[in-house]
Amino acid sequence: MNNQTVMTDYLLAAIQGLKAAGAKRAVISPGSRSTPLALLLHRDPEITCTVAVDERSAAFFALGMSKVDLQPTILLCTSGTAAANYYPAVCEAEATNLPLIVLTADRPPELRGVGAPQAMDQQNLYASHVKKMVEMTVPENDPALLRYSFWQAATCTIEAQKQPKGPVQINFPLREPLLPDFSRQCSMQQDVSYLAPQQELSAEMITQLAPYFDKKGILIAGESLTIEEAQQLLAFSEKLGWPIVGDPLTNLATAGTKVGTFISQADLVFPQLTSAFQPEVVVRFGRLPVTKNVLLWLNKAADTTTWLFVDPSGQWQDQLHRANYLIEAAISAFVAAITQLPIVKHTAWQQQWQALQARADQVIAASPQLQQWDESSAVRLLQQCLPKEAQILLANSNAIRFFDRYGSKTSSTYRVYGNRGVNGIDGLVSTVAGIASASQKPTYLLIGDLALYHDMNGLQLLRQYQLPVTIILLNNNGGGIFSFLSQNTLEPNDFVPLFGTPLYLEFQKVAALYEADWHTPTSLLEFQTILTETSQQPRFQIIEVKGEQKDPVNTWQALQQQFSEAGAQQ
Repeated sequence: MNNQTVMTDYLLAAIQGLKAAGAKRAVISPGSRSTPLALLLHRDPEITCTVAVDERSAAFFALGMSKVDLQPTILLCTSGTAAANYYPAVCEAEATNLPLIVLTADRPPELRGVGAPQAMDQQNLYASHVKKMVEMTVPENDPALLRYSFWQAATCTIEAQKQPKGPVQINFPLREPLLPDFSRQCSMQQDVSYLAPQQELSAEMITQLAPYFDKKGILIAGESLTIEEAQQLLAFSEKLGWPIVGDPLTNLATAGTKVGTFISQADLVFPQLTSAFQPEVVVRFGRLPVTKNVLLWLNKAADTTTWLFVDPSGQWQDQLHRANYLIEAAISAFVAAITQLPIVKHTAWQQQWQALQARADQVIAASPQLQQWDESSAVRLLQQCLPKEAQILLANSNAIRFFDRYGSKTSSTYRVYGNRGVNGIDGLVSTVAGIASASQKPTYLLIGDLALYHDMNGLQLLRQYQLPVTIILLNNNGGGIFSFLSQNTLEPNDFVPLFGTPLYLEFQKVAALYEADWHTPTSLLEFQTILTETSQQPRFQIIEVKGEQKDPVNTWQALQQQFSEAGAQQ
């Protein structure tokens, strides 16, 4: 048999292994060395393919797809620096436990290290950021090697889906000619299944934990929760009479339920807490929320406080190093087990926290600064106008913090996403494109001008696939996150070029380039009108909210002062 036939049989076996283990979609970054894999995936009726030319954008698009349903997404590129451009999204996938199957085409062994073009060391390219890396053999098609090809692809896909989920890399060295033989059919008929271990709490563990739920405690949630998980935790909070804290990505504010004591203004509330709010027990789910004031407060917890860390992935990412109990269990399993206990609700403790949250709600609602048109008030209004069943991706830096500070619990049910694994501002437009593509729902993106600039290539995916994504662009000419930090004390000659980083971009021209509708409202009423029209007719558009970097700082400082004064009057 010739090389074309051998290569085709070998790669068809690998693709069959990917499918058998649950991979049903692929994002392809076109290139030469990956030609046979790209063509065979693209022609496979059981694989839904998306073509994204820019590798960094493609990888974040795949990441966004896996965010929606936590299912594996195949990511394919050619050899050389193409694979290196996947690196940021691979790091984010590893940090947020998302199953990416990264297929990297490579030069064969005889072309490595000898000056051949587009050749670099792709083995272990992603180092510890992938759960597993496999260097495939050069294609052969005897039965043993076909089973090997199937098995490596299948087990890598399974590994990506095992807890903790994460990315894997399969490196394919391929010889020319690179066009496959389309007359060949896969001869592999093997099935493969992975049965996940049960994570129910044992009766012994429940008995051991029971005494802690007779005490005053607090629930702290981080990471991205599903709406269902958020509803379970809110019901748990209500049964215990304990407050629950979490940032917007937990969906606690948008789970559509009125039960539970959710502290939605943690950034405002926690610096004001007295010793009367000291918990005896802290139960944590996942990472810490984005709110730094929660971290500072937890760091001051008494040594007598008992810490329970619930983590279905078993990774124990406890940056506070305080956990007394490490509980590897799904949220649903943990809540169901503890709820069966004869718990006495801590009503007085609950009311104490509810009063503090009510004060925060009143101060925010009455704040004159939030009645004026600027970035902060626009974000608050956005939360109030998002339609039921919508979804929104929050960019890092100011976007997620404004959403956290000015939001409140709502009866509307919408899903909130973010890239908070390594907190980068790259790839966010591409990520939201992947979310919109995988979910087929009207989607929103709240993002700053600096983050949008970092991923303008992602706008091409929105244009190319006609995805109805509304981008709310907070444009204060540079982002403004450092205006909240100690760097803001620097002289302008230092601060502006290094931390203010003005771009002076005209985003109306950017919108025109990618054929997006563009709006620049000048009042809250005009902004609300645009959002109302969007909910009725979703479309690809950019709504630019212009502001000054100092404005959000002034608004936040005024709000903190108003909250403090309201407490003094009580």
